[in-house]
Amino acid sequence: MKKRIIALLLCLALLCAGFCMTAWAAESETVCKTVPEVMRFLIGDRNYTVPLRILPAVLSESEEETPVYLIAMVGVKPVKGQVNVVQTCFPAAFNKENVYFDLVKQTVLAEVPAGSRLVFVCHSLGGMVAQQLRADDALKEQYEILHVLTAGSPFIMTKGGEGTLVRLADQYDLIPLLSPATVLKPAAQFRQVCRENGGYVFNPDAAHNLSYLREDVWGAYDALGVKNGNTSLCFDASLLREFGAA
Repeated sequence: MKKRIIALLLCLALLCAGFCMTAWAAESETVCKTVPEVMRFLIGDRNYTVPLRILPAVLSESEEETPVYLIAMVGVKPVKGQVNVVQTCFPAAFNKENVYFDLVKQTVLAEVPAGSRLVFVCHSLGGMVAQQLRADDALKEQYEILHVLTAGSPFIMTKGGEGTLVRLADQYDLIPLLSPATVLKPAAQFRQVCRENGGYVFNPDAAHNLSYLREDVWGAYDALGVKNGNTSLCFDASLLREFGAA
């Protein structure tokens, strides 16, 4: 009788442990279904003191799931010794190599397994550099670049870019206009971009930094920036790694 009671108690303990592990796994999993959810993960805390974040994730569309690595890149932060400073904007705008480009390229090559699929999610300056990286021969040789999502980033004139490029720009965000493409490739700069009105008529800074976090403005765009799309990104945030902080 005692053995039966002990066996029953052990079974109950194992069941409880299984339920606890399932609950823990569910809590540790983050699912981003819209642009604002992705951007809140990327820039919600506005912690621009971390230029580069890398995270394994699963890209889900309908019933198809694809393992990817998220490469998250932020905008300008005037911190001495960092790569995402104002001075980096100028070479990036003219599609010249720069310290931010070098940091991301070398870190990805060192930290991400060859043959992996990459998804860049970026804001502002980060999106400028990501457009350069999607055209880099070394990265294209080692990885499959699936998608580059930028918010508040100018169009950068590159050749041979791999993967889908989606650019989002609030109607009153002026930063997306700050590249030579505004004059040399106005169709790409003005028309090849998804625009929404966040209502920041006299506040371009808020349009640049706050609009992309709002579900009421960008909630119809899925995790890859496709309007009325159904793609989501799922990941365990505890696996996030950060690079480039001064």
